[in-house]
Amino acid sequence: MARWWHHYVMITEKIPAVSQLSVDEKWMLANELWDEVEEHQEGLSTAPGIIALVQQRFEEYQRDPSTAMTLEDFKRRFSLP
Repeated sequence: MARWWHHYVMITEKIPAVSQLSVDEKWMLANELWDEVEEHQEGLSTAPGIIALVQQRFEEYQRDPSTAMTLEDFKRRFSLP
């Protein structure tokens, strides 16, 4: 099974100029790539393992909704803005 970092290494090897970009340029590139992916997301597939995990967690929630947390609680727990 390919890992996300495996693809990262392949991309930087295939396009070495990416390594030479500044942090700001990398951020801009990431945003441009994200926008491109977002426009074509209907063509993406979801790994079966991810689907199974989401289904499992939803079933757990249905059995005991008290296990869920609000978005605010989640942000607070993980120190997110």
